[in-house]
Amino acid sequence: MKHLLILGGTIAVLFVLARGTVIPGPYTYDEPDYIYAASLGVAANAFDSPTIPLREFLRIGLNRGRDASARTELSEAIRDKGDVVFYRHWHGPLYSYWLMLVRRFRPGELTARTWNLAFPIIAMVLIYFGALWVLPGAAGRTAAVVCGALYLWGYPVVRSTELGPHQLFTLSAAVALVLLAKMMTGPAEEARRCWYGAVIASAIAFCLLEVAFALILTAAICGHLVRERLRPGLGLGAKSIGLFAGTVLVVWPGAVFRFSWVKAYLFMAYLAVFRRNAWGAGATIAGTWWLRFVQSPIPWILAAAGLVYLVRRRREASVLTPFAVFTLLMAAAIFTVRTNMARYALPVWPGAVLLAGFAAGLAMAKWRTMARVAATGLLCAAMLATTWPSVRANLPRLDTRVVSMLALVRERHLEQARMLAPHSDVPMLHYYFPRAKLMQYADDAAVPDPVGVNVDGVIDRSNPARWLPAREVR
Repeated sequence: MKHLLILGGTIAVLFVLARGTVIPGPYTYDEPDYIYAASLGVAANAFDSPTIPLREFLRIGLNRGRDASARTELSEAIRDKGDVVFYRHWHGPLYSYWLMLVRRFRPGELTARTWNLAFPIIAMVLIYFGALWVLPGAAGRTAAVVCGALYLWGYPVVRSTELGPHQLFTLSAAVALVLLAKMMTGPAEEARRCWYGAVIASAIAFCLLEVAFALILTAAICGHLVRERLRPGLGLGAKSIGLFAGTVLVVWPGAVFRFSWVKAYLFMAYLAVFRRNAWGAGATIAGTWWLRFVQSPIPWILAAAGLVYLVRRRREASVLTPFAVFTLLMAAAIFTVRTNMARYALPVWPGAVLLAGFAAGLAMAKWRTMARVAATGLLCAAMLATTWPSVRANLPRLDTRVVSMLALVRERHLEQARMLAPHSDVPMLHYYFPRAKLMQYADDAAVPDPVGVNVDGVIDRSNPARWLPAREVR
């Protein structure tokens, strides 16, 4: 009953924090592409059919990758081919399966986004009981409560309300990290079972986001550190590879048969190297990380303290090793992602929170009960007090421009028209009007002259949106 009350209270606070944070209105930005990919069905997503072959992907990427106008043409060409991997934004298909399930209930956009909160809630529950499982006695109880509050009340979790695989990835990473922590400290006979579980969880993460390589490296490093306990050999290696490859083969056979994972990693590398503002214009690396700190400072402060605690007391604090390694590797992986979007901070979130919460549990394990309870309550209160202003600031509002754009297309019966549209609006228009022939122009460019472009007209960026027929533009 005590655990149910704690979990229920933590979840209730989440819904208070999240009130009004779910984005209203039509699917925009990446969302319509994810939904469209899900609409293609299980087989198309599992086997990546249709998709351009790897050789062609490399050829057109090398020929057109750096030129802005060529990139626009490339995007249009891939859309015309109906490339399912492109519509998933080169991620694995696991989140598409979730969206297929959601679509069966025909929810509105607001409801579909709200259901995404199921992932952090499940992750928090697993982290809570994982802490009780990994750490004995008072340390585990303290870590469970602190981790639950830090995780579920964090700005990245509460404000990542748009559709996307990031919340599900964070769930799979949290599971793998808890298993690795148990492997570091649990009985020797249990170490292998935890290792195999972490391998499977890492494979699931691999089928979600490309940054899963940080989790895979974390597992490899931790496995090496406890090699005496794991007793590595041909059998362990073969079974580990088999479990990883088998999980990927079941979830995403296209990764194996069509080498789609190679295209995903190459595209992410291209974004990191050649596209300075790929995740949003105007942000800097220093500004991005400072914003992440001030939005939820308590987990980052405690994580830093946990890292110091691990360095000073490596033997008794070895349970913190997977969390510290993962946090450092993932922070390095997303270091150059310059953006104020909350979801791009999510991949590093489980490592930082687990490092913070478990360190707090270990540090307070020998305190008197009343002092420990008071300190735990104070940490939770500080987490809520410092996160609340950021979470409740700048709540999303209905984008009346995109609403007017969709209404314009319907009112003018342009569902099958050939049109020029702003680059950022093309995914939305394609999803809601899949029979329209769409060409795009840069969001910051002047509205182009449609004459000679073989389109019926142009949708401009005004609010409300306007339709400019080609025959009337001179």
